[in-house]
Amino acid sequence: MKQTTAPTKAPSPRPGTKVAKTGVENDSASAVFISMAVDMTWRLAIAIMVPIVGGYELDQHFNTSPTLSIIGFIVAMGLTGYIMWQTLQKANQVKVPKLTAAQKRAIKKQYEEDDND
Repeated sequence: MKQTTAPTKAPSPRPGTKVAKTGVENDSASAVFISMAVDMTWRLAIAIMVPIVGGYELDQHFNTSPTLSIIGFIVAMGLTGYIMWQTLQKANQVKVPKLTAAQKRAIKKQYEEDDND
């Protein structure tokens, strides 16, 4: 009986297709998602904390409470929207290579053989 093994890596994209650089060695969909989520997380943390804490500290220094804190909050929300928009644009450019029908059949067959063992 001929044993077929599942492919270990998805095929390369067609020549001429644009693939966004994600900074990840493995271009699987989950690796791309995790990379983008981590990138967005630290950017959001900075974009939210700096304006709000800065506004609070300036309020304490100038005794203008809560004016500058509210302005910091509004700036933080604007930055949050901008960062999310940028991440969405970047995600739309990522082309994750798809498996061919033959590769899908080979994987399915391998799973069935593993279930029978």
